[in-house]
Order: sequence, then C-alpha cells, then structure tokens
Amino acid sequence: MPKDIVTPLEIAKYFLIRAEKDGELITPLKMQKLVYFAYVFYLVSKKGKEKLFQEPIQAWPAGPVVPSLYRELKKYGSSPIRVDKFVDIDEEEFIDENEPEVIDLLNKVYESCEKWTAFELVTISHREKGWLEARKGLEPYEKTSNVILDKHILEQYPG
Repeated sequence: MPKDIVTPLEIAKYFLIRAEKDGELITPLKMQKLVYFAYVFYLVSKKGKEKLFQEPIQAWPAGPVVPSLYRELKKYGSSPIRVDKFVDIDEEEFIDENEPEVIDLLNKVYESCEKWTAFELVTISHREKGWLEARKGLEPYEKTSNVILDKHILEQYPG
C-alpha cells in the first residue's frame, strides 16, 4: 500500500496550530471537514494520481469522516479540541518534515475554510458528489461506512 504523504492526524494537528495562532477554535465536526477538503484539494491537484493519505473517507450523516480521526477526537464531543492536550508536534518541525507543496495546500485549505462554521462546512460537504453518491438510498440520519470514492471527487472537480 502506498505511504501517506501526511496522516489525517498530522493534518488535524497542523490545522489546530494554525487556529491557535489565529485565536480560533475548532470542533471535531469542523476538523473532519477541513481534513476532507485537504484530501479533495490534494487529489484534484494531482489529477487523481496521488492521495494525501490512504485511509478511506466515509459518508456519515454529518458529512465526510475519517474514522481514525473520529476515534481520536470523539472525546471532545461538540466542544473545541484542546490544543494543549492534543497537539504534540512543533509547527516548524512539521513544516520542515513535509514538502512545501503540501504545506501550501494545507494553508490554502485552512484559509479558505476558516471563515465557515462547522455546520456551514457540513452543508457544503453535503453538496459534494462523492458524499451524495455514497449516501444514495440512505435516510438522512442513517449510519453507514460507505466510502466516498475518488472517482466521484474527480468527476466533480475535473481539474
């Protein structure tokens, strides 16, 4: 299996560092959407030839979810993620360990999405073809582990 360029957990920690510097708070719900959009932006920028990370993203009722990240963040419920308890990486170290292209992409995603609330990002994600296709035939609040397919993301954003 190909290696992750960066893990969903590392992406979340980097976004929290950015948010703390900006005086912003991020809930687990918003974080899931930020990580999803980072995945989408990267996949589209690479025309589907590379993924930011390998873990499948599932189409849950509240939008796209990375299950491993959900497990890490569920203890926060709907409260903001505590940076002091969650982030164990240094921003400069993270930047040094990753390609400038990845850092630029993460910064663009963060800057594009920071102005939206978690619920606005949920609404946006519910318009995404990948999420819609994975939820076909399901009730709005029906649980599923259906995966959002890269091909549907790329069909929506042919690049």
